[in-house]
Amino acid sequence: MRRAFLHLVSFAVVGSWTGGALLAAAPSKNGPNHLDSTIPQASVPVHILGGFLVLAEGKIGESLQHENFILDTGTSPSILNVRVARQLGLALSPAKITAIGRDSEVASTTVPQLKLGALQTRSATFLVADLADVERNWKVSIAGILGLDILGQVSFRLDYERQLLQFGAVSAKGIPIGLSTGLNLPIAEVHINGRTLHLLVDTGSDHLVFFGGRNTTASDSSAAYAPGNSVAETVPVRQVPALQFEWNGLRFQQTPLVVAGREEPLFDGLMSVRSMGFRSIAMDASSRVVYLQK
Repeated sequence: MRRAFLHLVSFAVVGSWTGGALLAAAPSKNGPNHLDSTIPQASVPVHILGGFLVLAEGKIGESLQHENFILDTGTSPSILNVRVARQLGLALSPAKITAIGRDSEVASTTVPQLKLGALQTRSATFLVADLADVERNWKVSIAGILGLDILGQVSFRLDYERQLLQFGAVSAKGIPIGLSTGLNLPIAEVHINGRTLHLLVDTGSDHLVFFGGRNTTASDSSAAYAPGNSVAETVPVRQVPALQFEWNGLRFQQTPLVVAGREEPLFDGLMSVRSMGFRSIAMDASSRVVYLQK
C-alpha cells in the first residue's frame, strides 16, 4: 500500500481522512475556477480533487479574495491555515486537539469575516494548523478546511455530478443522518457483518475506514500495516478485503482501511461519501439533518 495522508482533527474528538495518495488518479494541479456569472447567485462552483475532495472559493475579509477552502463534513471545528493566520496578523490562543485517541497542542483564532457564496460568518472560531503538506500533496493553495460548524449555519446541497454547492432550502430526500449534539458531526448507524457501527459521514475521505481498536468487522488481519499521516502523528493503516453490506435498503461493497489500535469515543470509523457512490449530500440547517442521495 502506498503512503496515505490522514487528518483527524478536533478540540475534543473528531476525524477526517484524506487518503489522496491511495487514489489511482493523480490530484488535479488546479484549484476551483473563479465564480462564473452564469451560475445562480445562491450557488458556488466547486472543484473535485482526485474524485472526492471538494474545494470551493471564498474570501476572508476584504483583503483575501479567491481563497480555496476544502469542504469537509468530517472536520470540526473548522481549520485555518497558519500561513493565512500570519498573513492576516490574527492573534493565536492555545488549544488542544484529540486525533484518533492522542492529544496534541495546537492554536485557535477568531476569523473576523468569511464569505463563501450565501454563507457569511463573523467572528468565527477556527483551529489553526499548518496545511503546507496538504497544499504540496494536492498542488493547490488552501486557506482552510470548513466543517459543518461553519457550513451548517445555512442549508446547502453539494452536487458532485454538477460540481455545484447550492444554498437554500433542501428537500428531505435520501438517507437522513442527524448531527451529534454539540460537535456538528453527522454520525450514521450501520450494521456490518452482524455488528452495529457508528461511522462519521465524511466528504474528506476516499475510503471506508475502521478504527481497529473498536471493531473486528474486517476479518483478514494478515495484511501489513503502512504509515499514514495525521495532524497529530503518523499512524499505521492497512487495507483489508472487500466486504458487502446493506444500509437503508441499499447494497454497498467497500474495500476498507483499518487504523490499528486506536479509538474515538463517538464513532467507529469514517464513511466516505464518494466511495459509497452518493451523488449529493445536503444539510437542512433548521433540523440539523444531513441527507445522502444516490
